Amino acid sequence: MTKECTKTACPYCGVGCGVEVNQLGITGDKSHPANQGALCVKGSALAESLDMLSRLLYPKVNGNETSWDAVTDLIANAYFEAIEHHGSDATAMYVSGQLLTEDYYLANKFMKGVVGSANIDTNSRLCMSSAVVAHNRAFGEDIVPINYSDIDDAELIIICGANTAWTHPVLYRRIQQAKLRNSKLKVVVIDPRETVTAQQADMHLAIPNDGDIALFNGLLRYCMDNVALSRDYIAQHTQGFEQLAQTVKSPDYSVAALSERLQLNQELLNQFYRWFATTNKTVTLFCQGVNQSQSGADKGNSIINAHLATGKIGYPGAGPFSITGQPNAMGGREVGGLANQLAVHRGFDADSIKKVSQFWQTERLATRPGLKAVEMFEAVERGDIKVIWIMATNPVVSMPDSHFIRQALEKCPLVIVSDITEDSDIAQYADVLLPAAGWGEKQGMVTNSERMLTRQRQFLQSKGEAKADWQAIRQVGEKLCALLGMKNGFDFDSEATVFREYAAMTGLNKESNLLLDLSQYADISDDEYHGWQPTQWGGKQPLANGQFSFPDRKARFIVPDDLHKSMNTSWWLNTGRQRDQWHTMTRTGHIPHLAASECEPTVYVNTQSALSLGLESNQLVEVRNLATTQRVIAKAVHDDALSRNQLFMSMHWAGKYGGDSQVNAVLSREADPLSGQPAFKSQQVELLPVSVKAYGLYIGKRFQQREFIYQSFQSEESAEVWRFADTQAITKQDVANIGDIYSQRRVLLDMDSGWLSVGYDEENGTNILRSILIVSSQPITSDLSQLANLIGQTLTFSSLLSIAAEYDASEMICSCFRVTDKQISAALESGECQSVSQLTKTLKCGSNCGSCLPQVERLVDSYNQTLIITK
Repeated sequence: MTKECTKTACPYCGVGCGVEVNQLGITGDKSHPANQGALCVKGSALAESLDMLSRLLYPKVNGNETSWDAVTDLIANAYFEAIEHHGSDATAMYVSGQLLTEDYYLANKFMKGVVGSANIDTNSRLCMSSAVVAHNRAFGEDIVPINYSDIDDAELIIICGANTAWTHPVLYRRIQQAKLRNSKLKVVVIDPRETVTAQQADMHLAIPNDGDIALFNGLLRYCMDNVALSRDYIAQHTQGFEQLAQTVKSPDYSVAALSERLQLNQELLNQFYRWFATTNKTVTLFCQGVNQSQSGADKGNSIINAHLATGKIGYPGAGPFSITGQPNAMGGREVGGLANQLAVHRGFDADSIKKVSQFWQTERLATRPGLKAVEMFEAVERGDIKVIWIMATNPVVSMPDSHFIRQALEKCPLVIVSDITEDSDIAQYADVLLPAAGWGEKQGMVTNSERMLTRQRQFLQSKGEAKADWQAIRQVGEKLCALLGMKNGFDFDSEATVFREYAAMTGLNKESNLLLDLSQYADISDDEYHGWQPTQWGGKQPLANGQFSFPDRKARFIVPDDLHKSMNTSWWLNTGRQRDQWHTMTRTGHIPHLAASECEPTVYVNTQSALSLGLESNQLVEVRNLATTQRVIAKAVHDDALSRNQLFMSMHWAGKYGGDSQVNAVLSREADPLSGQPAFKSQQVELLPVSVKAYGLYIGKRFQQREFIYQSFQSEESAEVWRFADTQAITKQDVANIGDIYSQRRVLLDMDSGWLSVGYDEENGTNILRSILIVSSQPITSDLSQLANLIGQTLTFSSLLSIAAEYDASEMICSCFRVTDKQISAALESGECQSVSQLTKTLKCGSNCGSCLPQVERLVDSYNQTLIITK
């Protein structure tokens, strides 16, 4: 760590928290406007995330180390040959919201300005591209019309399709604090699941999957019927309302009809509509539950329609607010990193093509949109794309129908991967591996959900020969320009020079209706760049004057396509984030306390629905998609926060952590036809019990694996934890061939439902515990933290007995301080604590990010109810 304080930005979600790094560790930056010093559990573990064991240190070609000069020659020649023999569109780049703005800018310039193809897309396509389409259609530009301070001013906050308490904890903490200050503030959550966020709301609308458009069309109908429209705003600042009004006049959007369709009580629905109609200061937050749908763009526009029609936009405390998932998804949108954008909020119209060509001084500019993510990998599979460069993302796990993605990459003649580790899932498909600088080793700009630009700053030396992504692109770009006989467009010697050119390019919008314009920073000095303070472009209320980015400066109402899916199977599968993990776990999976809350691939299912199939909690199940014929196996856990036909499984499980239990393997490639965003939130599947004859648990450091139908991995402080299961019985003789076969000695004990094998070595006359292996005919639900702590310790008869006795299941409540429900119950039962505040003070649960407080409150309430009954 640096001795001096370095101010930088968290590399996780789109909240964009500021952090401070010094020799004492990593803490929240109290001066940063996004978080004011607060950090979530992942942000609090940033120092631990730096301890990645398997860093990629040198460029590799077909597994052999090589020099940067040789490998960039190879890449430049590959692009050149593909262009010459097959055309520019035979090449592609797939990038990431993990990139910094300078990386993104050069990647976009490389593909669209030099290669001459718009086949560059980003994993942000998977999380917010539907919102981009909705903004462009409604406002004429991808502009977020709101900021975090509007939460402080709001009197009604609607959270639609987001479990904000878990996915954006620092932002949700701000909502909680606003509610404490303002007794008038009401929070409504719209979500098929009763999430932690929903449990804390004043109202929860548990609509079916993809019921959002019907709900918001009904809201418009209610506002029309109850004289709650802003006719002046509609007349002065919008177009297209009459066509939308005709649509929502349909009997399908009466409260009575919607109550039946959306399975909501009429009184509850009326109350929600009344709150919206009568509350001027209304903010609607929406995220993946809206975007990740076959109708995601239309869902976004249905929300925006409600705000435009009632004039709830352009003043403090009001507006639709799309919150982003990744730290620089917004920066990628600004530079033009999506395949259907050209650059700096411009599309492929003739004027933009002319101006961008002149600015980049290129005659090779792409003149039409490229392939979006799903389309891109379909083209790879067909053989249309010969070269693809994948940067800072893991599509063989994160893309839907992931088996298809793997198959496509196996066919591609040249796959180039820039990554920080060669152990990532995508690295296994790379012909060329480029070592990338990680967080702390690179620097540049990121833009958060409220348009705030913050500098990520370097505080660590890059490991080995790892380079920042912009440097790798620059080196290849220079060589490709030479091969194509072009002027070198990559003469950059620092991030600051790249940012200055990008800022100058946004000046193309100065004489237009577009609001993105950073040209005032085109000539900033290196010192000014390095000293950059968080800066919000567009101001706090960019639409305060009612002027939008269309030529007539009026917003547009969009008539959304209200899809009404029929179910061909009995289950809807919803996928999403867990509180403590990030994306495909490459950064967070190895951190023990982040792995504790969900320690193996888990599918959540309503209790009654599970029991109707004969499924006990913790039993293994198969989730199968009939459309793709693919399946995954996961642990089933009863969860009555889900309705009868709902399933939920987290998106994170990948690589050695999840084995073959990666949920996207069973998701089809269905996507929104406008945005290209896959439908991760509502896929039809079948759920089948798995006949398991043996469950296994190994704790140690040297696991000897064999083929099982199910296997997962968890990291603990002093040991590795492997879980496995099989449809074949594991005999007493088999136990000797599973687990740590390297220990000198073993003890094998008979258990009620299986066997316990303990491996140990003798050191200086003392027996040292090396491994614990449990094989059982029943699911194993032990709290492993105490067992794992025994590895490497002296093995005694009493510790052996404690291992055999440790079978009571527990639930991790507070990941920040590893506090379980058992510990909380014990503190309550002993009388040591009697309230949430006392638990927070004594055990520290809820004292950091606060996302566990609802669960702590429920345990306290449950204990108090038990006391009342027993009295």
